[in-house]
Amino acid sequence: MNEPVNWLNTAESRTWLALWSVSEWLPVRLDEQLKRDSGVNHRDYFALAQISMAPGEQLSMTELARLSDMSASHLSHVVSRLEKRGWVVRQPSPGDRRTNIASLTEEGRAFLRGAAPGHVTEVRRRVFDTLTEDETVQLGDLLSKVLGGLEPPGTPRA
Repeated sequence: MNEPVNWLNTAESRTWLALWSVSEWLPVRLDEQLKRDSGVNHRDYFALAQISMAPGEQLSMTELARLSDMSASHLSHVVSRLEKRGWVVRQPSPGDRRTNIASLTEEGRAFLRGAAPGHVTEVRRRVFDTLTEDETVQLGDLLSKVLGGLEPPGTPRA
């Protein structure tokens, strides 16, 4: 038995198309800036930034995969690229030899110190310069609600 479709109204269609476009184009623009100014893609930069923000500047590969929303295989390729550049080292966890830990190196820290200002400037230009402070808070609240409905990795399921 087919249930009737609850079609999107005009406001919902407009909002959905805007959200879809932002979700497609913002990563492209951020990737372009990072490649042009720092020679790294957005996924690699994001993984490196996540490690840098973690306690002790290290994360298990499992946690990094969850935060980065990457498969273990894809993340392994990303971290291998970061290792080849000398920005990350991967070692077995002292507490569980089956778990690998990715740690930021001094070279990785230096790279981020150089790349982060341009990236933050681009994020500000593409997103926050178009919004008021109140709109920024509203957008954050609204996106958090939408994200909650997507059941991102690590979110308990009902």
